[in-house]
Formats: sequence, C-alpha cells, structure tokens
Amino acid sequence: MGKPDGKVAIITGAAQGMGAMHARKFIEEGAKVAITDLNLEGGQKLADELGENAIALQLGVANEENWVNVVEKTKEAFDPINVLVNNAGIGIFKPLEELTVKNFELTFKVDELGVLL
Repeated sequence: MGKPDGKVAIITGAAQGMGAMHARKFIEEGAKVAITDLNLEGGQKLADELGENAIALQLGVANEENWVNVVEKTKEAFDPINVLVNNAGIGIFKPLEELTVKNFELTFKVDELGVLL
C-alpha cells in the first residue's frame, strides 16, 4: 500500500476530473474516501465504482452547513478524518471589462471561502 493506507480523506470536487483521479488513487493506496461535489449523481456513480471504501456526499464548498454535514457523515462512515484535498474550484475566463461582481463573488466563494471553511 501507500502513504494514504488506513487514512480517511474528504476530497472536494471529486465527481469528475482531477478530483475523481485523486479519489481513485487514494482508494488504490488503501484509504477511505468521501467523494464530495455539487454533482451528487456523479459522485455516487464514482463511489459505487470504487466500492465500500468510498461514499458520495453533496457539498457546496462555500456553504458552512454543507461542510458540517459532510464532516459528520464522513465520521459516521469512517471516523476519524485525516486528510482534506481541497480540489473544488472554478474559473470564469472573460475579459476584465466583461466580468461582473456576481462572477467575482462566485469565484471568491468557491476558490477562497470554500478552502477556509
């Protein structure tokens, strides 16, 4: 096994892409993983594929109540939590003059506040 062997990890933005790759590798290396994402259906599909050492939980990283739920559910399933992979993130790629305050706030909430929470 590897360094994550026996660890419990919460991985954000893990229903697809790089987050899903993290989840697969953690499971392969012997960890238990909470696959968290806004896309619960995609997260559940991955958790089903990965087996009994994975659970899927819906998480909007900018929502403090969502975090409380994810931590509680992960502890219930695997206790204790050892690792957090803050993978969730967004980018709004527009010329500066086209960016809105709403665009900025959303990016801040996901990419900055989500990491703090």
